[in-house]
Amino acid sequence: MIFPYYLLAVTLVSATELRHNHRHRSESSLPPSQDPFYAIPANIAAFSPGEIINYREPPSRISAFGWTPTHIHKAYQISYRTTDSHQNATTGILTALIPPNAEYDKILSLQMAEDSATIDCSPSYTMQASSQSSPMLASNTTALQLLFAEAALAQKWIVIVPDHEGPRGSFTASKVTGHTVLDGIRAAKHSNHITGIQRNARIGLWGYSGGAAATQIAITMQGAYAPELNISGVAMGGLSSLAEASDIFGINKGPSAGLIPSAMLGLATQHPELQRAIDEALQPQFRDLFYSPLHQCLQAITVLFFHRDVLGMFRNGSIPGVTAELVKAWKDENNFPQAKIKAPLYIYQSIIDHLSDINRIDAEVRDYCHQGVSVHYERANATNLNHVKYGIVGVYKAISWMQDRLDGKGASRECVTLTDATSTLDPHLAALFPKNISDALFALINAL
Repeated sequence: MIFPYYLLAVTLVSATELRHNHRHRSESSLPPSQDPFYAIPANIAAFSPGEIINYREPPSRISAFGWTPTHIHKAYQISYRTTDSHQNATTGILTALIPPNAEYDKILSLQMAEDSATIDCSPSYTMQASSQSSPMLASNTTALQLLFAEAALAQKWIVIVPDHEGPRGSFTASKVTGHTVLDGIRAAKHSNHITGIQRNARIGLWGYSGGAAATQIAITMQGAYAPELNISGVAMGGLSSLAEASDIFGINKGPSAGLIPSAMLGLATQHPELQRAIDEALQPQFRDLFYSPLHQCLQAITVLFFHRDVLGMFRNGSIPGVTAELVKAWKDENNFPQAKIKAPLYIYQSIIDHLSDINRIDAEVRDYCHQGVSVHYERANATNLNHVKYGIVGVYKAISWMQDRLDGKGASRECVTLTDATSTLDPHLAALFPKNISDALFALINAL
């Protein structure tokens, strides 16, 4: 769900050393909460799921650590109709990244980890250079995932990045997440007049960490919610092993403790009863701190809550009541029609991931296999690969697997489990980035 060491990555990448290759684009844009482009139109219910409402070029250039990815030839933001967790019409936003010499019959929907409870942390905004000057809204998480996008764009695929938490920053709200991803694909397939994407384009889905959670939800919903979509392949890494909503309390007082308020507040955007329970249970002196995820992104929240006792911010005896509403909301979000997953899956996981129990992930893979789903499972056993590092190291193999799927090559119908002994960045991937960025990635992976 979180990349807690991305702060280290940015210290290794000096923005003053980067050569900006932008095309004289503006460095100023409004955050989504103030930008009319993101507003939900009054007649939103008149649109069909996935129908395009509006589009534009991003107001500010796309940037990762001050560098504009060289394989972005054009970029568009597209707003479209989707559905929230209570079947109400709402707006989704996606960013379409188009490489030079694009293969318009291949789309990769990249779900980026957001892990935030505000629309102002949506990737469509945090991938823009203008957001990176704000200490509250800057996102090294997005910047690093833009490097993932660059690897996909180098294959000549069109990459679409949905703001999968919706217009209210509904982190951990499964239904609005799945709807937004799937309707984003529908919108992309109807965007030929904007992007050039062909209606019969092959479709891949990919995500790591919080992006993998969104991807998993979408592919689980797809057969019932968007059965007309023919998904060629799905890659997911760094999956969450949470079995119950209250399992997230296990990271209290740890380096990722900021996920607790972000997840609870994100879920509460769709569940007023949970919001009321939080309001009533918080001690007054901690109220402003607990609610800070409503106006700050993961990078700032990670620092603010680093090793904090989040549960200690609630009144004595109030935790059971809050937990009950949290569990109720979680169950409601994960109660949706399902159909058998038809797309082949590529799952990659480090055995020492501090945010996931490898035994639970192993069991989840076995369940997929018992259901007849084709799964290629890579278990990384290198002792230096934690959650963050394998998110970087695992990119090259995920891209290679997806290349076959988008080229129309069928995956094995059998389930395959392999040990991934890779322990460092693939040189082909490193070659896509400026030397100071690739050096920083190598340094991050090799750090103890």
